[in-house]
Amino acid sequence: MKANILKVIFCKDMIGWWCRQHQTSESKVFTMLNEINNFSEEKIISMVILGAIIFLSLAGAVAYHLVKFKRRREEWERVEKMFQGVFNQVTDSIVVVDKDGIIYKANETFLKYQGKPADKVIGKSIQRIPMDFVFEDELDELKKAIAEKGVYERDIKFFHKNGEVIPIHLVFKPLKINSEKGREKTYIVVTGTDLKKTYEKDEYISQQKEELLEIQHLAHLGYWEMNYLTKKIYWSRELYSILGYEEGEVEPNLDVIYWMAYEDDQNRVWKAFLRAFQAQEKVDTHYRIKNNRGEIRDIYLRIRHYFTKDNEHQRMIGILQDVTKQVDLREELNAQLIFTDKVLNNSRLLFIEFNSNFEVRSINHIVQQLSGIAYDDIENKNLRDVFGNLNRTHRKFVNDNLDFRRPLPFKDRKGDVHYIQWDHATFSKRDGENTNILLGIDISETIEKRKALEAAFAQDPVTNLPNRYKLEQVLENYFNKNGNNSEKNLALIFIHVDGIHTVGDAFGQYIEDQLMQSLSERLYGAIGKYGLFVRRYTDQFVLFYPCEASIKKIMEICQLVAELLKKPFIIEGSSITLRNHIGISKYPDHANTKEDLIRFGSAAMHEARRLNLDYYFYHESLGKKLKSKVNGYEPNNN
Repeated sequence: MKANILKVIFCKDMIGWWCRQHQTSESKVFTMLNEINNFSEEKIISMVILGAIIFLSLAGAVAYHLVKFKRRREEWERVEKMFQGVFNQVTDSIVVVDKDGIIYKANETFLKYQGKPADKVIGKSIQRIPMDFVFEDELDELKKAIAEKGVYERDIKFFHKNGEVIPIHLVFKPLKINSEKGREKTYIVVTGTDLKKTYEKDEYISQQKEELLEIQHLAHLGYWEMNYLTKKIYWSRELYSILGYEEGEVEPNLDVIYWMAYEDDQNRVWKAFLRAFQAQEKVDTHYRIKNNRGEIRDIYLRIRHYFTKDNEHQRMIGILQDVTKQVDLREELNAQLIFTDKVLNNSRLLFIEFNSNFEVRSINHIVQQLSGIAYDDIENKNLRDVFGNLNRTHRKFVNDNLDFRRPLPFKDRKGDVHYIQWDHATFSKRDGENTNILLGIDISETIEKRKALEAAFAQDPVTNLPNRYKLEQVLENYFNKNGNNSEKNLALIFIHVDGIHTVGDAFGQYIEDQLMQSLSERLYGAIGKYGLFVRRYTDQFVLFYPCEASIKKIMEICQLVAELLKKPFIIEGSSITLRNHIGISKYPDHANTKEDLIRFGSAAMHEARRLNLDYYFYHESLGKKLKSKVNGYEPNNN
């Protein structure tokens, strides 16, 4: 109580002192204090309640945001864990971006390429990476590819800060993550493979393959391989060459190999492919192809299968050997090389080994079968004893550095002659002694078939006369030999027969062919002795006539042809009379080349038809007149 009294006395003294200092009455001060006291008593409770409400609201908001932040953090940790799992699956550069191309994550490999820390990359646009790829421009194509195939791939150029341009292969794949509330977020994982490093890794392997490619080239062995896991087919470089293509010119596939086979061989080749693919059998077969360059090749095909330890079909390899002509073998044939052993043991090659004195050291079973010489009796025999009796030209081939430019005859023990195409190579053994290797292939059947094909190609099937291709061959040889000899004379006599097509239209192709056979026999019997008589077109014949300078004999031949055609032809009881027009061009009077000689003779024949003459000799004025009729043609008077 005393303390309260003292406090009141002290307060009054202080109020009195304050009033004196500020020249204010004590009654006014006590009135103000009384009002303050009344306010505090009435309002303090309301203020406390309001403050409590505000405090509780703020505390609730803070708690809500803390929970939300915790959930977001947990979701981000799940995202981080997912991203980290993706990162651990690759060793290349990898970044994770959203649909707008903003980078959310990048691995260490990517940061090293950029030369920047993570805080300088995360949250920035992928377009800030120095490259020739524009994310926004290709976004639609990227979305379409991911929707259809689940992946988008692209090769780009990355511009390193040191000035180097690095080729990079990009792969875009979607990454979808579900939150606790079930909402799905989609990111894009971009992996980049440094193609330059890939090339460097492949360079050593490529160098190692070069020796094998060289051996394949020398032995004319091409191969294809099909991987049963990826279904991809690979062609070797030599296989492209055998099939008549440049490397990479066509997509490797087995249909090309099949359809190149000759028609009469396709059934056998098809059965071989069926055995290989359906029954997984080994295949060894020989057939002919016409490759992309139009070359006729004899092919020996071998197909082999390879399996895993669990007996699963892993891959299939096919070997195509071009046995038409063997090229020089420049690589050392070492018995320790597995590949060389396979070539010798699994092919139809003839093998002879001999020293610098032409003394035979060894032969293979093919040579033994043909020559009839036992293995024990072959050593130290002279090479010519194996070949048999050779004429002077063939002996020269054997003795002069073994220059086998043409197939050599090889008489077997039965007396039959085989034509062998040989290739020769000389190698040095470890002891310094030189050894010679001959590899050969029997192409007798090939030569006969080729001769038959060439003969059919140059022969008219209706009349059995030579055709225009044969005429061009003969003219080519003639001008190569006599093109600069002005003392030689040659005439091309073009004979056009009117009425052939009319007979065909009226009576049919069979009657027309009979008429052509009778006509060709009559003409050939009369003028065939003068030179090569050719059926050039359906109603046109040509006589290749090496003549004298005088045209008298040529005129006699033309008159003879006219007389022959005046006599009617009796075909199927019908009498048919034909009319002819003849054009003549001469070398060297009219032309100095094969092409001009043919062109001028044909023009003279057409002029004879136009003028309705039996025959017409080419003249320079005819050429000028024909050129003047060509639209837009202006003579060069310079």
